[in-house]
Amino acid sequence: MSHIADDTEFMAEMARQLDASIVQLAQREQALMNYLGAERVEEIRELWDRSLDPSDEEALRRSLDWRDRELLWIWSRQRRAHSARAQVGQACMRGAQFDARGD
Repeated sequence: MSHIADDTEFMAEMARQLDASIVQLAQREQALMNYLGAERVEEIRELWDRSLDPSDEEALRRSLDWRDRELLWIWSRQRRAHSARAQVGQACMRGAQFDARGD
């Protein structure tokens, strides 16, 4: 198997794993959001978006429980997973352009 084929297969497997992780994170996010309720999720979203004034942010941070923190962790993981997936897609596109030129 050629080096390019190895790289392509590696990138395809990475994309599949990232896609699966993104789906799992979305499912867990939805379950947590249902559990926490729309109002609490909105408060946590304001914290995530950094749209609270410092005193409100501090008060909210003190009130976070395990599930609130898990939702923030999921959002962080989702951001990284989506970013990594985009990078894999770009790398695959660059590889396809490289293959098409016959270099």
